[in-house]
Amino acid sequence: MTKVVENAFLSYGSTEAPVKVEVFLNLACPYCATFFEIADEVLAPYIKNDQVQYVIKHYDKPREMLLYGTLANLFFDYNEPERIYEIMKDLFKKQSEWSESDSHSIKKMLTEQYGLKEEPDTIDISLKITAEAIKRQVKMVPTVFVNEKEFQFPVELDAAQLKDEVEKALA
Repeated sequence: MTKVVENAFLSYGSTEAPVKVEVFLNLACPYCATFFEIADEVLAPYIKNDQVQYVIKHYDKPREMLLYGTLANLFFDYNEPERIYEIMKDLFKKQSEWSESDSHSIKKMLTEQYGLKEEPDTIDISLKITAEAIKRQVKMVPTVFVNEKEFQFPVELDAAQLKDEVEKALA
């Protein structure tokens, strides 16, 4: 019986996959941008082969440097996880360009460049993920769980270690 991942609003891969990789991240966090890129590369073949379910949990952590990530998250329509993934990929790539901007400019960019609008339902999703982060004692972003085993990126997990942890979990 495979474990059901809580708050799997942005879920990639089979829900039946034996390995669950969950990440609490924020779009304004530079370490999250690095982890996202690593996970995109390392996890893709496992997701494709139904070996990994990858769940992204945008943590709207109340910290000044993360507020613009929270603002961007509020524009995501969680009914379109594939589109959100591509937008996140782009926003992480261009993070230095927008993350030190101002809220008006960020809203304008999200609307004009990505055709997004504020999504009222996202607030409820954000609150559920925040409640889960508190329950699981997630103190920083990114925090990664591989089948419940917790890692603090970048201290405890790089690309090789992520691949190694997935391989160990599959063994």
